[in-house]
Amino acid sequence: MVEATRGCLRSRGLADTSSRAITDLAGAHLAAITYHFGSKERLVAVALAAELEAWTHPVLELLDQAGDPATRLLGAVSALNATFDEQRERLPALLEVFVHAARDPDRDNPVSAMWSALGDRLAAVIAELRAAGAVPAWVAPDAMAALILAVAAGTVVSVTVEPAGANHRDIASQFASLLLAARSG
Repeated sequence: MVEATRGCLRSRGLADTSSRAITDLAGAHLAAITYHFGSKERLVAVALAAELEAWTHPVLELLDQAGDPATRLLGAVSALNATFDEQRERLPALLEVFVHAARDPDRDNPVSAMWSALGDRLAAVIAELRAAGAVPAWVAPDAMAALILAVAAGTVVSVTVEPAGANHRDIASQFASLLLAARSG
């Protein structure tokens, strides 16, 4: 049912994803949503979290590896660029993730939990970079992690709303150059 919901979200968007459309695609009875998830809203939250997980899984794997934190962070950026290339047609569904999370009053929803975990992992890597002297001492790990997530989310918006504009690789390159300039400055 989660995969059917993800399919509906990708093809129809959040506003047009109905319980009937989900169950038709899943080949399930309408009552299955309430039985298994409690509500359509909870099913949608789980499906959106799965969509976000598909984007962030390669990044998290690289951030969690042992080794040089700078290499891990650059590898994570590279993995995110590759995911953008491979899943570009899914960008609107990723936008739906951000919109839904912003409107969901339940701060314990799966999307918020995943976003928080990603921020925590990024902050830990940035703290390692700061401790190793690879980034300046003034870089606050939590704030920089939030900034990186904001740039990533903004990139999704930018390339979705204006596909002919700056591409995600150029945006990532500019951001990395900014960080390097801050280090040398």
